[in-house]
Amino acid sequence: MTQNLSGAPQQPEVGDFEPTLGAAAPDVEAVLPWREVLGSLAAMFRLSGRVIFRRKLLFMTAGIVAYYAILYTFVVYQPNAGFGVDDALFVLVELPGTVLGVYLAMDLIAKERDRHTLEVLFSTASSHYTVWTIRMLSVYFVLLVTLLVMSVASYFLFAEFPFFWGGLNAFLPAFLIANLTFYFSVFTRSANAAGMLSLGFIILVLMTYEAFQGTNWDLFLKPFEVPAGGEDPMWAEKMLINRVAVFATGAMLLFLALRKMEHREKLLT
Repeated sequence: MTQNLSGAPQQPEVGDFEPTLGAAAPDVEAVLPWREVLGSLAAMFRLSGRVIFRRKLLFMTAGIVAYYAILYTFVVYQPNAGFGVDDALFVLVELPGTVLGVYLAMDLIAKERDRHTLEVLFSTASSHYTVWTIRMLSVYFVLLVTLLVMSVASYFLFAEFPFFWGGLNAFLPAFLIANLTFYFSVFTRSANAAGMLSLGFIILVLMTYEAFQGTNWDLFLKPFEVPAGGEDPMWAEKMLINRVAVFATGAMLLFLALRKMEHREKLLT
């Protein structure tokens, strides 16, 4: 309210600005709509996928299709040489899944070094534990989805088995091998060396497969056929111990790799 020359109070004109406490206070309860939040998360994941994988998914899909086409042709022309339930899971899902784990994780470090962005990742506000754990989570997600799709395809093309549980069971060996490859890539600072060492480990597992088959040390423990004379509760307990051990070993390898990345001077040179 203002005063005129005579000293009488003058009412404010219509439209004058009158500040209020409500107008000055910030709207602290405002939140983004859930659609925008989901859209932002999807955009971030899509961007991370482009950075990490680039053309890898295309080559990976082409390799899987070629592998399945060769095996399907072999089964068609050799009807008596089909796959049993556990053989189908091992040959069609678990074994190629471990190779995919090597392929997706072998050059995560070397690729960043070649693009001269590895030092930038170390200088971000987040710790390297957070940055590389998120990247490995992207690898795990792609592995899990791919193995589930492969398990469904194996169910319809080769042998009937619980494809959902088969895909989850196949993910654990791939999870361990992917983390082992990541550890080798940090240790050797070379994608080729990491890939060769991990493939050598897979070959070693295959060479000793019969010796460890059905034991707690079996990386590819068959989940659907209980051994003759075995009791269901004992077999379920063995499966649980084995799968938990495989997951814990893979998680420990990831931790060791991230711990070794603390010596970033050696990693950058």
